[in-house]
Amino acid sequence: MTWRALSEARRYVLWALLADLVIALSGRRAGGVTASTALASLLFFRDPERPLEPEAGTIYAPADGVVAGVDETGDAWVPNGALRVSTFLSIHNVHVIRSPFAGTVTAAEDAEGGFAPAFLARSGKNLRRRLAIDGNSGRVVLVLTAGMVARKITSWTEVGSAVSAGERVGLIHLGSRTEVLLPAGSFEALVAPGQRVRAGVTPIAARSPRGEVGS
Repeated sequence: MTWRALSEARRYVLWALLADLVIALSGRRAGGVTASTALASLLFFRDPERPLEPEAGTIYAPADGVVAGVDETGDAWVPNGALRVSTFLSIHNVHVIRSPFAGTVTAAEDAEGGFAPAFLARSGKNLRRRLAIDGNSGRVVLVLTAGMVARKITSWTEVGSAVSAGERVGLIHLGSRTEVLLPAGSFEALVAPGQRVRAGVTPIAARSPRGEVGS
């Protein structure tokens, strides 16, 4: 676990330990439950090293989890339509989010939203953070969406930041969903719904030889 991730886990661990103390002082015997909750909080915020030697024109998974959808959509930050790859992160997945490719963060946007469970499509209207990353493979839009419990996203990058493929860019707390938006026709998906992916490891799309991608 990195110190950055540990600092985010601290509040959850302290609350669990405080509950454990209150239960112990009351004379009850449920303290083990909250102790287990504290340990689970630490495990939730784990942040393993993921060495990556990226291939040109390849887009990598930004998150651990299961591919929830591969489709096309419209987006103001991706003119002429976008290929969208959505990933659902369950409670046991690593929730550190990584950049899908190398480039510079050229736009960032935070949006308030609802409380839908992250595994539902309508969770796309939950609290979320959007990043536009421009690089040699064109533009990639990364969307981090919070779940219904903590509803908190911690960002580790800002506009003007240069990021490498697989670099940590943020953390979604306690249940979440991510989306990667790519210029339609310029990329081909390498994954399908139901497939498990690992952040900074699994290729999810590759530049199409038929498409033209700007710099």
